[in-house]
Amino acid sequence: MAFCKHCGGQLPEGVNNCPNCGAPVTSGEAQQNNFNNNGSQSFAGKDVTSEFDVYDLNSNNKWAYILSYLWILFFLPLLVCPDSKAGKFHANQGLILFIFSVAVGVAAAIVGALTFIPIPFMGGLFRAISAILGFAGSAVHIAAFIYQMVNILNNKAVELPIIGKYRLIK
Repeated sequence: MAFCKHCGGQLPEGVNNCPNCGAPVTSGEAQQNNFNNNGSQSFAGKDVTSEFDVYDLNSNNKWAYILSYLWILFFLPLLVCPDSKAGKFHANQGLILFIFSVAVGVAAAIVGALTFIPIPFMGGLFRAISAILGFAGSAVHIAAFIYQMVNILNNKAVELPIIGKYRLIK
């Protein structure tokens, strides 16, 4: 089932306007897919909004959903709204993002430790690779945070691209 982008109401199949708010429905809203205009898969994560209750996504717990993407705070929705399916979804996505960040940080530290190899110019190369890896990991985390914040504020539940399909919290 699809949902209105304006009010979050459920859209029956084949409608041209939302029965709740009267907003026009575009074909992209009605289809709820992850494909762009030329039919190829986009980089965006899978939109799973239809799996959740509209009121759960549009609740007063959005702040906890957003904060769950800030490193160790992934558990926050589990404390604030333990019975919320959307809360568990965002806690899981936050945990996956946290694990990704830790893995990138460990990889950067390992490469950084290789700077002590006594081969000319290799120390500087490993130091540069470690710095680039650490910066890239932080940039990806911040981008994922902003991506999910925008989705949450628009009453959508969207998996993180590439890594979001895994479920550790059910």
